[in-house]
Amino acid sequence: MAAKASKKGKGRRRPKSASVQRDDSKTARARQSDASTSGAPSSAHAASHPGRHSPEALSSHSRGKLSLFLRAAGLPFWPASILPVLIGTALPFWLRPDGFTFGWLRFVEALVGVLLLHAGADLTNEYFDYLADSKNPRRGGLAGGSGALPDGLLKPGTVLRALIVCYVAAAAIGIHLNTMLPGNTVLIIGALGLLGGFFYSAPPLRLSYHGLGETILGPCFGVLPVLGAYYAQAGELGWRVVMAGLPSTFAVALILWVNQIVDHEPDREAGKRNLVVLMGTKAAGRGGVLTLVLLVFASLFAAVFTASLIPLSLVAILAFGLARTIVVECWQRHDRPDELREAQVSALKLNLAFGIIIAASALAAMGA
Repeated sequence: MAAKASKKGKGRRRPKSASVQRDDSKTARARQSDASTSGAPSSAHAASHPGRHSPEALSSHSRGKLSLFLRAAGLPFWPASILPVLIGTALPFWLRPDGFTFGWLRFVEALVGVLLLHAGADLTNEYFDYLADSKNPRRGGLAGGSGALPDGLLKPGTVLRALIVCYVAAAAIGIHLNTMLPGNTVLIIGALGLLGGFFYSAPPLRLSYHGLGETILGPCFGVLPVLGAYYAQAGELGWRVVMAGLPSTFAVALILWVNQIVDHEPDREAGKRNLVVLMGTKAAGRGGVLTLVLLVFASLFAAVFTASLIPLSLVAILAFGLARTIVVECWQRHDRPDELREAQVSALKLNLAFGIIIAASALAAMGA
């Protein structure tokens, strides 16, 4: 929940710094003592609260922290990165490039590398987009960030160190994968993904504040992972691989677009000038959403027509009901963000359905 002024007139909570802060309130310190990791509890306190610091309680606390950290790293949205990797990995079974042999290690490294880049991008957004998140009363859900920093649940220093570790680990995996393949294509694709995810919210570019975030993040979570995963298996690229990655690109852009409609007001107050803010919720919720939905399905038909995807992929049109829900909900409720939850969930499901069907369809060509 958003931090609010109390009835006694206290101001908005400030974000905690990376350094340890002194709490002048004895009452607050007593309430939080069981969650502190800076020292052992006193014997009197332990006696008055038996079992609070038992191994079971500490294990539960650790699991809660891990769950919170994974939420800040974008865990609910990781399928948006996993599915393009699966598509790119399965696609050679349909396109049959010369000399193709499937490699499990290359697949695993591509998948882990992309997930690390995804986690790094989300943690970067958590760290640098604090102002917009702190103004968002709906943070902690499908939009508005996890709320871990504005609510003081994680320290900025912890998030900063974590995002650095994610990027360094992803770079190490990319370098190793690059040694197993010709040229430096893997490094180029990985660098584009890293820079796009980082500068989406990080200064000095802050692409999401200047109407460029949607045009960058869609490819970073769509066609780029498809290209990288395909190259990891085939050692070559072609225009048909790009065509095969377009449905995922537009599906991811649709998820981002719907979430930005929900976040329109806090984003505008924080100084963001993304396309939804510039267009307004009416134009974005009607024309913008309809355009992206049409592009998702049009790119699927185009990919099949050009033999970039197997015709079996057209089974994905059965997800039309999800697309209809997104269009209708955003058309009617674009100015009521609290009522767009169904549109958000449907956008996630649409991307999931397309990704699974396209990847599975390409694998179906394995025995042909």
